[in-house]
Amino acid sequence: MPRGVFHLFWETILSNKPIGAYVVNRAKDGSHYWVFALASPLEDGFLSVRLKPSSPVFEVIKQKYADLLAAEESRNLSPKESQDLLLDEIKKLNYRDYQHFMIEALTLEMECRQKNMKKAPISILSQLRNVAELGTQIQKECESIFSAYRENALTPLNLQVQAARIGQEAAPIAVISSQYDEIAEQIRAGIDKLLSAGSLVQQRASTSCKFDICAALLQREVISAFEQEDKETPIDKNMEMSFLRDLEEKGLLEANRSFTLLEAEFNNFKFIYEDVRKLATALEIVSVTGKIEAVKVQQSSVLMGLLERLNIFKNTLKERLKKIDSIGGDLIAQTHQMKEKVSTGKF
Repeated sequence: MPRGVFHLFWETILSNKPIGAYVVNRAKDGSHYWVFALASPLEDGFLSVRLKPSSPVFEVIKQKYADLLAAEESRNLSPKESQDLLLDEIKKLNYRDYQHFMIEALTLEMECRQKNMKKAPISILSQLRNVAELGTQIQKECESIFSAYRENALTPLNLQVQAARIGQEAAPIAVISSQYDEIAEQIRAGIDKLLSAGSLVQQRASTSCKFDICAALLQREVISAFEQEDKETPIDKNMEMSFLRDLEEKGLLEANRSFTLLEAEFNNFKFIYEDVRKLATALEIVSVTGKIEAVKVQQSSVLMGLLERLNIFKNTLKERLKKIDSIGGDLIAQTHQMKEKVSTGKF
């Protein structure tokens, strides 16, 4: 085992935070075996539940550990230096940080374990993945609106310039163009807020909710295994089960709190969305008015061409907002379902 892994492991749980990590254990006969350990701090110690790793990420990590161990020996790295190198390698695997990595690894290990044991997929984990993906889809739709806005950002100004060249006959077009530009800028600001809100929704579903659910599922399974054991053991199983039940209950409470926050964040998202939708309606009215006024101008071809470009942005906005509304409805429905499952403990 690289010393950097243990440094991170103990640094985390001594900070009163849980951690999941791949660990090589040594058996009494000197052989070794791998586990994915989920360690949680207690009032006066720590409790770890483990499972046998089998996911594709496990094979990657085994090689990373070997490389890290070699680097420790060849470069005489301190445990802290080794930990920093480990965290750099985790980022190279496209994880934001170690917390993101351990949650994804734990989820993958749970899902692969179910498959290897020929058990049905864990429905709530599938739902969490779906909700995170829905959050990503919302962000992509917002980015598409941003892209359309940038492509037409100078069009209102060009429209005003052309109207000024034509003269008094096109003066209403200049006013309409100014109104369009003002509304479009408000929409841009609203979409910026939507992106931030959508990112919070996606992160909530991808991190804390998922970790709490996985931890509770694993702890619940160990409790069940203890309950079915009938042989004598020097370990006080009742005390162990008491610790596990406390951790499971705490995890479920945290999961429920995370779902409540997820709903609150999405409600904020909907509030911002409604503002943008109203602005889109105002933009459509201005666009139609612009076409009506352009027809009255003799040199209308250039004006109509520019107005059509603005119309493309308006149509893109309308289409993307419709998709965001549909995705959002699915997201909030699934979040509510998961919250109900966690509240009742039936998942």
